[in-house]
Amino acid sequence: MNKWKKLESEIILDSKFFKVRRDIVELPNNERKEWIYWDSPDSAMLIGMTNEKKLVMIKQYRYMVNDTVIEFPSGGVNMSESIESGAKREFEEETGYVCDKLIKLGAFYETYGQLNRKIHFFFANSIHKTRQKLDRGNKGYENIEVTLVDYHHAVDLALQNKIVAMGSGLAILMLKEKIDRKEITL
Repeated sequence: MNKWKKLESEIILDSKFFKVRRDIVELPNNERKEWIYWDSPDSAMLIGMTNEKKLVMIKQYRYMVNDTVIEFPSGGVNMSESIESGAKREFEEETGYVCDKLIKLGAFYETYGQLNRKIHFFFANSIHKTRQKLDRGNKGYENIEVTLVDYHHAVDLALQNKIVAMGSGLAILMLKEKIDRKEITL
């Protein structure tokens, strides 16, 4: 496939969480087009499993959809940290659990027509409880309820479309596939 050529690029919104860019591109047929998109650092999601085979999930109100959703903890990765470190940090902040070893499940673009961020999925089955470190100050406001969900029930929730956060639904089904293929043992 022929690539587009970027002719111009400018930031039209610069917030502490992301940027919105306006590019002028030249298409393979020499047509020029404006492309506006959300320019964001990558994010990481972690599925943590307790010794009792419970998955650590979170419930939180999401303003954009005016609903409380159940999902796996995730968040943006800082420029100064690795994807793995960002996954561990977000997991601990949002849930109060820590882990040592991560197993990478995969990485996907979220909505690549409007957003250039990739989300990286991890699994950890050796976790232990510490304390939640929610952000209620300079970066935003998190009001998160931690809930432990049986692994099989979480898979059923995803298959029944009751986990409506796309990344979380995909992550649990990826984990299930790797367990079914015996690439990951519980």
